[in-house]
Amino acid sequence: MSKKIIVLLLLGNILLLSSCLGSRVGMLNKSNDDEKADARLKQIIESIKNKDKERIKVMFSEQALNEAKDLDERIDYLIALIKGNVESWDRIGGSVDETNNYGHKQIKSSFRYNVYTEQEQYLFSILEYTKDDDNPENVGVYSLKVINVKDEEPKFSDAGIYKPEK
Repeated sequence: MSKKIIVLLLLGNILLLSSCLGSRVGMLNKSNDDEKADARLKQIIESIKNKDKERIKVMFSEQALNEAKDLDERIDYLIALIKGNVESWDRIGGSVDETNNYGHKQIKSSFRYNVYTEQEQYLFSILEYTKDDDNPENVGVYSLKVINVKDEEPKFSDAGIYKPEK
């Protein structure tokens, strides 16, 4: 009887410890996803600051480049939109969706940031596929939406760079 109790206690401890490990791995992945998104934002900000159109363009996935309308014109718009030097930014939201279909993974991240210059405040929204085993042409930024916060909230759906229609 006492052997059964000991075995049950050991099994219970194993289950408890393995469940803690799973949540720890999840927290580590979340931290890594946040770091990747923050690094992408820094690349975008640096490219805008340097007016580096090609560097901005190569961040986009092949699929986004195929679907985006007037990307070169929209990159010009984006560079002209940002007034002043970026002083700070903060992440205001984000999510990562991961699907695993029999070992074929797709990871899509969506993050939003407040970005502050000495003159204005902007909202950046970045949708990026960081992994897609079945469709590698999806890997990269799919959409980048940047608005001045004093402007109306845009619809975040199209590939490429958001530019309001006037």
